[in-house]
Amino acid sequence: MTPIKTSITLLKAIANDTTTARWSEFFYKYEPMMRSYLSSHYSALDHDDIIQETMRSLVKALPNYHYTPDENGHFKSYLIGIVRHKALDQIRNQKRETEIAQLAADDPTVATVKNNNYEENDRKERILKVAIDQLLADPSINQRNREIFRHVALLHESPEDVASRFGITRGNVDVIKNRLVGKLSSIVSTMEESDRGNARCL
Repeated sequence: MTPIKTSITLLKAIANDTTTARWSEFFYKYEPMMRSYLSSHYSALDHDDIIQETMRSLVKALPNYHYTPDENGHFKSYLIGIVRHKALDQIRNQKRETEIAQLAADDPTVATVKNNNYEENDRKERILKVAIDQLLADPSINQRNREIFRHVALLHESPEDVASRFGITRGNVDVIKNRLVGKLSSIVSTMEESDRGNARCL
């Protein structure tokens, strides 16, 4: 595949206006790269669904993303990190559906209990996603630190790679990650308590 040159003008256009018609240009430019990666690493998955979920995430993330290669690394790596994350989400969902189907075949009663557990897990996952969105949108947190957290905690890049990319030490990466994980935990706890309170009122 011909190497793709990142267009800073294009990224700025779609970051400043998520409704811009240039999203079609973006999709035309990067969709082959995403499909090539998925074909090489996750050939058995639903590529259309993964790419769709990736584009949804980008609509939310790009307004806070600033393309500065020396600090954030290449945009293509950032994009592939999101694709990989969505692929792993699909694998987890498929495994969950397979387990429920098997349990239902073996013991409908157990399957019902197991399904309830999955519903609870889904509730917690939804809360976590909202909490992450709040954390990454918090203006009181240094934007660079938010990007570091995104790369090491959400895109699962190695602390060493993140340290090299941002020009800091591995220890600093750990400090930033741990600090924001703690803040994220506080947000989740607050949301969990609010959710339980709402449930009691029903």
